[in-house]
Parts: sequence; structure tokens; C-alpha cells
Amino acid sequence: MKTQYTSLVKIKKTHLDKMEQAVASCHDTISIVKKKIEDAYNELSSLEIPQEGDFSLFRQMQDLKHRVTEEIGFNKYNLQLAENALLKAMQQLKTANIEHEKFKYLETTEIEKVLKAQKLKEAKDLDEVALMMFNRKNND
Repeated sequence: MKTQYTSLVKIKKTHLDKMEQAVASCHDTISIVKKKIEDAYNELSSLEIPQEGDFSLFRQMQDLKHRVTEEIGFNKYNLQLAENALLKAMQQLKTANIEHEKFKYLETTEIEKVLKAQKLKEAKDLDEVALMMFNRKNND
């Protein structure tokens, strides 16, 4: 049964689905960035500083160590951004859910009113038919 709220409920449901996808996307991003951080830490711990050799080899290892450390810092910053985006997306999801539920409730209430009015009209019609049948039976 369609009401004045049916189209609004569909729109709010679509918005709610988009917000759920945004939250899922944020979770995916966070897990990817955490995996990158973990991999960078593993790479950093696996680096071995040469004990002998020329200075250029030592310098290359220091540069590599520095690059991995910067990568970790960059990924931690990205993780912080992703977590902030997740918080924002979750708040938007909460708001979208409330809006959807509100319009869904209004639609349900409107349907109940219409059904109640239909039942009342049907009952009145049945009473009227029964009264007409009773009067016809008594008149014959």
C-alpha cells in the first residue's frame, strides 16, 4: 500500500544503504592501512645493518631504514585520517538510520490509519446491508 511517505522511505533507505557502504569502505581502508603498517614494521625489523663493508653500503641501509620509518609515519597518518572518516561515516549512518526509521514509522502509522478507516467503512457497510436485509425480511 502506498502512502505519502512511501517515496521518502525509499529515498531514506537508499541513503542508508550508501552510508552502510561508506562505513564498510572505511573499515576496508583501515584494515589495508593497518596491514601496510604491519608489513613496514616487519620490513624494518628484518633489516640488518652491515657489520663490515664500505660506507656506501652502510649509508644505503640507513637510507632504507629511514624510508621505511617515513612510510610507517605516512601510513599512521593515513590510518588516523581513515579512522576519522570512519567516525564521520558512522555518525552519518546513525543519522540516516534515524531518518529512515522515522519515515518508516510514519508510513506504517499512515497505513494503519488507512486500514482502520477501511475496516470501519467495511463494518458500516456490512451493518447497513444487514439492516437492509433485516428490514426486507420483516417487510415481507
